[in-house]
Amino acid sequence: MKKLLCIVSLAIAGSLAFAALPVVPAKDQAALLKSNDPKLAKNKKLAYDFFRIVLRARKLDQASKFMTENYMQHNPNADTGLKGFLAYFSNPKLPKAPPLADTLEGLVAIQAEGDFVTLSFVREYENSKKQKYTTTWFDMFRFEGDKIAEHWDSALMQ
Repeated sequence: MKKLLCIVSLAIAGSLAFAALPVVPAKDQAALLKSNDPKLAKNKKLAYDFFRIVLRARKLDQASKFMTENYMQHNPNADTGLKGFLAYFSNPKLPKAPPLADTLEGLVAIQAEGDFVTLSFVREYENSKKQKYTTTWFDMFRFEGDKIAEHWDSALMQ
C-alpha cells in the first residue's frame, strides 16, 4: 500500500510539473507604455487608448480619431474599412460595453517595433472536462502616421 501511495504521489507531482502556468496580467500598465523611442511610446499609447476607449468601452464616435478610413481588418468576423469596423461593433447582439476604464482589464504586455504594436491579454477558456484554463489573446496594430491602418487578432470565424 505504501508503494502504491508513493507511485500515485509521484504521478500527481509529475503531472503538476508539466501543467501550464496561468497567464497573469501586468501589475503596472503605465510601465508598459514607456519606451526610449518617442515614436514607439506614442504608438503604444494610441493602441492602448484605442483599445480602452473604442473597443472596450465602445465609444464608436471616437473610432475615426484612431483609425484610417481604409483600415484593414484581419479578424474573420468583421469587414475591412472603418465602415466595416463600425458596423460590426454597432451590432446590438454584442454584449453590453462596460464603462470607460482608466486601465485595460487582463492586459499582460505591450510590444512595439517599427509601425507595429501588439497588446496581449489573459483569455480564459474551458476544456472538454469543463476545467478552466488561461491562455493569451493578442491584438496587433499597424500604424500609418498617428492612426491605426491595420489590425490582426487571434479570433476564429464565428
